[in-house]
Amino acid sequence: MRIKHLAIALLGGASLATAACSGGTPEDTGTGAAELATPETESLPALLDDADGLQTVAEAIKETGISGIFEGKGSYTLLAPEDAAFAALGDSAKELTGSEDHAALAALLKDHLIPGYLTPQDISAAIDASKDGEVSMPTVSGEELIFTRKGDSISVSAPDGSEATFDGEALAGGSSIAIPLTGILKKI
Repeated sequence: MRIKHLAIALLGGASLATAACSGGTPEDTGTGAAELATPETESLPALLDDADGLQTVAEAIKETGISGIFEGKGSYTLLAPEDAAFAALGDSAKELTGSEDHAALAALLKDHLIPGYLTPQDISAAIDASKDGEVSMPTVSGEELIFTRKGDSISVSAPDGSEATFDGEALAGGSSIAIPLTGILKKI
């Protein structure tokens, strides 16, 4: 079932990529998701540095060395927790982001990183195409995230039950993209 969901997501992305070649303007899907993000020449970590509300995740990417993967040829989708999501963790966030040992922070980021370039529209199309209204996608850490629609928004949940919603415009840099999230996909 997971493979079927992933295949649907990838087919949706391929369909959108083909549609993008038409030269037309993307339509608003009405999902509350960001407009179609187009890749910039600037790297994703550089764009995150300048993005309002994403400073904690931008700094975490640099501190852990994960920023290096965005310089390679591969494409990734980063589900980027907003600063407010880290702040809501209180002391746990301070321990996580302030530690000299960045292993736990790197593991957390890998739980938010999906191989491939997926826009909110790609994920929305995959949800619409699925029979049960959900799509499962693996992260680079091996966790399976479940994407569903809740009203006009797209929600994502982790195996431990933590949940977040897409929020704001996606940022596309280099060959990767970041989608802001209202929460952190790991109970801490």
